[in-house]
Amino acid sequence: MSEAGQTQDAAMKPIALDVKELHKKFGQHEVLKGISLTARDHDVVAILGSSGSGKSTFLRCINLLETPDSGEVRVKGELIKMGQRRGAAAPIDMKQVDRIRAKLSMVFQQFNLWQHMTILENVTAAPIHVLGKDRKSATDKAEAMLAKVGVADKRHFYPSQLSGGQQQRVAIARALAMDPEVMLFDEPTSALDPELVNEVLKVMRDLAAEGRTMLVVTHEMGFAKEAANKVMFLHQGRVEDEGVPKDVMANPNSERFRQFLSGSLK
Repeated sequence: MSEAGQTQDAAMKPIALDVKELHKKFGQHEVLKGISLTARDHDVVAILGSSGSGKSTFLRCINLLETPDSGEVRVKGELIKMGQRRGAAAPIDMKQVDRIRAKLSMVFQQFNLWQHMTILENVTAAPIHVLGKDRKSATDKAEAMLAKVGVADKRHFYPSQLSGGQQQRVAIARALAMDPEVMLFDEPTSALDPELVNEVLKVMRDLAAEGRTMLVVTHEMGFAKEAANKVMFLHQGRVEDEGVPKDVMANPNSERFRQFLSGSLK
């Protein structure tokens, strides 16, 4: 298929996540200044930017770990209903939030595994307690996902007995066990020792190749260029540049993005 045909085909895919004009302040500091994003099924969106640009806050606002001050988030066409509580923006229906969060599994920078639970217990907890799955089906699914990310032999270990790379792969298995519509990755390799980064990136590349819909906040330019089909560059809370990775990273529309890519922005 021609490149034009591929682009047209991609545009026909259903919209998995639609974010419009997200704004977020912390005190007087406006972190997000109207960010919009549309991700279709099977899109892998790499979100780039220097520290303080709003990348992580953007992800956290999508699944309401932080509450945006204004804007809209739709997951598979369903709008997260927002209102006001005590003069501030707040979700109207927490049951809806819990249900939608289950569709937006998040992988954090610091793994966030429960230290008092085994690896298997970490992965089965949410399917059992959030999705209401029976223990056997949750365990079968967890073991399959742990095998998928290459740590099935560690299922009876505790997080402290694993390397950082292994813990992050467990965190990815935990996210996969929820059968999410979209996976959110918040700098998943930045807390790892350099020699452990590639084992996590390999799992993420495999997920991208099998068609997972993913939003990835990352500093890994190689991953962004090779595995993503869309790049979004944030600067001071705004979308400064975006496009197809091989095009926009080779010829940025924004001078700030050009400096970022050349390493001038720290």
